[in-house]
Amino acid sequence: MYCQTAAHFLALLLLLTASSPAASDFTFEIVSSVSSSMPVSMKSVTGSSTVDCSVKCAQTAGCIGFSWLQSLCQLFDLSAFSGTWLSSPPCEVFKKMEEPTAATSSPPTNITKLNISSCQHSNTYLSYYCTISMDGNRDQTVYSATVQGIGEWWEARLAAPAFVAYLTIYNRLSSASWLKKFNLLVDGVECNRVDLTESFSIANFTCNAFGSAVRVVNQLSEHLVICEVEIYGY
Repeated sequence: MYCQTAAHFLALLLLLTASSPAASDFTFEIVSSVSSSMPVSMKSVTGSSTVDCSVKCAQTAGCIGFSWLQSLCQLFDLSAFSGTWLSSPPCEVFKKMEEPTAATSSPPTNITKLNISSCQHSNTYLSYYCTISMDGNRDQTVYSATVQGIGEWWEARLAAPAFVAYLTIYNRLSSASWLKKFNLLVDGVECNRVDLTESFSIANFTCNAFGSAVRVVNQLSEHLVICEVEIYGY
């Protein structure tokens, strides 16, 4: 089963039979797929199965869908299903079945990849310059790096101020565990605090802030190593 960008759903349903009161009344439907893609996640948490992820989605405010991939539950909010879907390994995407009387607002549909004009590092390690992470090369063996230390950062300067919806980060495969705890800031204001127990290969991180300077701040004692950063918004 693969993820999809199409808007239709299978009649196959995941019925929650978990003992948790928060999850017992939730019903999710699985999204049909013909290609490998995934919505932008609002949050990533560890999970042991699709049922485990469904319970965690039901217990998370604003979550209306999820996927389970590489021991991580990717949780989706309403805007994720109307926004741009990104490439991912094969997976299944589930969405909460809508209540007939539920009123929904129209999320932005004009989210695009934002142009980065320049970048900088807090302290560059050797010749692993910050520009390597904004050159469009998604090769996960080519990367930028700061010196080791908590508080070291990589920052992109957008070509024009914009609403930053989320970042897609391509991690270095051979040192993926170094990028599990970091903060995201826009114009110096924190928009996301990431603290994962499992490492990731490629992941989306919500920001939802307006500005022109987008910073990734390391919260581990290792080098801050990033292969590529793509910033999406409007």
